Amino acid sequence: MADALSVDREAIETGLADARATVRAHVCYTEPVPGVGPATGALQARLQQEYRQALEAAFAESGYPGEVEWPEPMADIAADQEAAAAFVVTALSAALRKAVTRSRRAGVATVDQWRFIAPWRRVRRRRLLRVNDALHCAGRQPFDEWLGERLVPDGRYPQGYVVHRRRRRPFPEERPPTEAEQNGEEIADIVQIPERLVEQPELTRHVWIFFHLYGRPYDEIARLFGISRRRVKRLREQAEYAIIGKPYPSLAFRIRFALMRKRLSFAWRWDIIRSAFYE
Repeated sequence: MADALSVDREAIETGLADARATVRAHVCYTEPVPGVGPATGALQARLQQEYRQALEAAFAESGYPGEVEWPEPMADIAADQEAAAAFVVTALSAALRKAVTRSRRAGVATVDQWRFIAPWRRVRRRRLLRVNDALHCAGRQPFDEWLGERLVPDGRYPQGYVVHRRRRRPFPEERPPTEAEQNGEEIADIVQIPERLVEQPELTRHVWIFFHLYGRPYDEIARLFGISRRRVKRLREQAEYAIIGKPYPSLAFRIRFALMRKRLSFAWRWDIIRSAFYE
């Protein structure tokens, strides 16, 4: 742990001792925790500053211009997470920004996506899920996930298995030109695609590339190609079935599967309602 955080062993032991004292006290402090030594406080401040720098680098790599308005003085990690989320939300469409504003949640970083909600709020939940997807594609990570990846690189914290992360990538015309391009040289933006995807139609390939390699949402892809959002989703699914070498399911099978999923979803929600009223 000391090697991963680039600190000495004594600072780690001091931080763990302070953490044990806080846990054993069974008290949730809103102010700085009493008894935290200077070594632990310095380590927390340094990690928080590095967390901010990592998010700013991820946003710049994903093509989001500008700077995050971090709260000062630096005190609360949760406030930093909300500031980073607000920075990405401002770059989204008006409909998604409105859904976030009207949400009863304090912020999109901790929205409870799977609790039962009234039918008239499902549209808002779907929009919040799209906001959450945009945050992940922009490179935003909660502090505990970011710290876990520093301690266990390329592993999902705390389970320890590798996770694929879809990241937003600027198009060639969106990123700043390189020195060679400024001198008049044309440099192609080379992307690698699976071999089985080469045999698919051009539109199917482009949808898969824009979604997985450029991290673009359905709405943006649909607007670029002039097609519906539903067709974008269908083309992406066809590309993924082609990559694994399986035929795309027929319309009848997809309808039966959708109906079965709706029945299971209704049964699950009914169990929640019944337990709330009768238990």
